[in-house]
Amino acid sequence: MTAKEFPDGDNGGHDWLKRLQGSALLRAVMRSAVLRNIALTVLWLGVWQLGLLVEYTEHASVWFPVAGLTFSVLLLDGLRSAPGLVAACVLITLWVGDHYQLPLSHAELVRAGLLWSVVHIGSYYAGARLLRTIAGRGSRELPMLVVSFLGIAALSSLLATVTGLWVLVATNMMPATDVAAAWLPYWIGDLAGVIVLAPFFAAALSTLNPQAAVRLGATFTLQNERPTPRFKYKLLLNLVLMFGSMWLAHVTRSPNSAFAIFFLVIPYMWIACTEPAFYNVLGVAVGSFVIALLVNVFGLKEFSMVYQFAINVIAANTLFGLALPTLIADNIKLRRVAEVDALTEAASRSSLERRARTDIARCRDAGEPLTLIVFDIDHFKQINDLYGHSMGDRALRQVSLLAQQCLRPADMLGRVGGDEFVALLPGITGEAALAIAERIRVHVHETELEGAPLMTASFGISQMHAGDSYGTIFERADRALYLAKQQGRNRAAVIAA
Repeated sequence: MTAKEFPDGDNGGHDWLKRLQGSALLRAVMRSAVLRNIALTVLWLGVWQLGLLVEYTEHASVWFPVAGLTFSVLLLDGLRSAPGLVAACVLITLWVGDHYQLPLSHAELVRAGLLWSVVHIGSYYAGARLLRTIAGRGSRELPMLVVSFLGIAALSSLLATVTGLWVLVATNMMPATDVAAAWLPYWIGDLAGVIVLAPFFAAALSTLNPQAAVRLGATFTLQNERPTPRFKYKLLLNLVLMFGSMWLAHVTRSPNSAFAIFFLVIPYMWIACTEPAFYNVLGVAVGSFVIALLVNVFGLKEFSMVYQFAINVIAANTLFGLALPTLIADNIKLRRVAEVDALTEAASRSSLERRARTDIARCRDAGEPLTLIVFDIDHFKQINDLYGHSMGDRALRQVSLLAQQCLRPADMLGRVGGDEFVALLPGITGEAALAIAERIRVHVHETELEGAPLMTASFGISQMHAGDSYGTIFERADRALYLAKQQGRNRAAVIAA
């Protein structure tokens, strides 16, 4: 994500974030593995309660938020975070046993919690490890990383579902007869937790602990990112539409009305294409929580699978939307590589020829003149041989810069090979082009390159005639250049016909 510029010297950093990063408490937690794992346990238990708040029936919610936290922590910090996660899994299993009055002793619940922690952490560690390997290779192909993340999230959450249900049945926390009805909501809920919240937690946690992102080999950061002033209105619009569509399902009790939630893909894609990455994942996290909450508030249990899939679809589309700016930037970069000579910043040969065909047709239709100037550096090979290719490159860049300073915005300078350049001058006669070539020649001759002798350049000029193509004009200008060389170099020659 490209850093934005802000007025009054603000580079986009957040004062509250800087204060938090500089706090003595946070530094102490980051330095101590024990404190870090205790903090993780507390955070994990707190995030669990998000799922409980939006629980629409016992043991069931539209999403499972701690799956996203577990995945992100393992992605950033690896198994260093395992003690805190294990402690959280055991404590929450004890709490669940008491809260739902399961007929199990504390010892049996501890055993169940330990087994569940192994399969929960193991499943998401396998997925996080794979994604960490992909990201750690330094890939900058964001679309491929998005595809990898979504595929890995689906597989690791499925593994967590299968093994988690096995643990619940094996430890008598769930009857085996419930597995057939429970596995799909379990899987989709875990998947929603990962793809909705893992990017958000990864961004937030790596900002608090930048070293984690360094170890990962990627950057998830809040710094240098601010939303547009309209972000809050976009998010509010999404929430209003969300409320309206779910209220409609509540009133009509129609499955068709429940599917209206999928229209939220459109405004979320609007946010994805216009707001910084962090505020996209924040918007998806907030929206997903509200969807899960409204399922509970409006009593939409029978449509819970629709809303589970909607959360996943919205999150996946948003992640792909984040890749659009990168794709656009890459396309612009590729186009620039194709159209601009990297060494001299002049147009490439193919770009010059395309522009020439357009200008020739336009000037012919308008009855205007058009002229080409072909020129190169005299004795350029000697510069390379005597002073090295780096000096030759400096000479090419200098000549290109001097020539472009003598041209109009409507003109185009292209490098067509080696030290040979072409200036395309629409609306310019051969006589006027001769004056332009003379200006360039003088500037080249009077400009010194440190450590090299004065340069000179020779020029050939040809004006367009009736029936000419770019090739025929170029051929005459090239013959004029050869004539200038024969006449002693450091001069311009014109061939009229």
